[in-house]
Amino acid sequence: MLDKEKVKELYLEGYGSSQISNILKCKPETVRKCIERNFKQFKISHIAIKIRNKEIDRITRHESKQYMSDSTFVRKNRSIYKTNNDGDLIIDRNVAPVTTFDTPRIFRNENNEKQVNRKIVKSGYRKGELFF
Repeated sequence: MLDKEKVKELYLEGYGSSQISNILKCKPETVRKCIERNFKQFKISHIAIKIRNKEIDRITRHESKQYMSDSTFVRKNRSIYKTNNDGDLIIDRNVAPVTTFDTPRIFRNENNEKQVNRKIVKSGYRKGELFF
């Protein structure tokens, strides 16, 4: 049985239906229907709080990036990362199972074949247009 008060509390804290369903261990459709039927009048408040939380998260991330960039962090803490087939550095969860919110999860290799091809296509380069 779904606890409507708990759903209301989480909804008013800015959580979405999928997040609430993960917290309460129930189906997302059930939570969505409960919100739709019982809490329509709180939609504006929910959206405002959601935007506020997003801004707080954005500002916090911005402040944390002012002190050390992602590339510097990865260079200083290379031991917690592993390299995948594309050359991207990804956190090795065996070495660092718990990380803070501002730890870079992935550091992309800018010179791998996929990224270079994407940049060429995006630039609109045509071989015939190079020489007149």
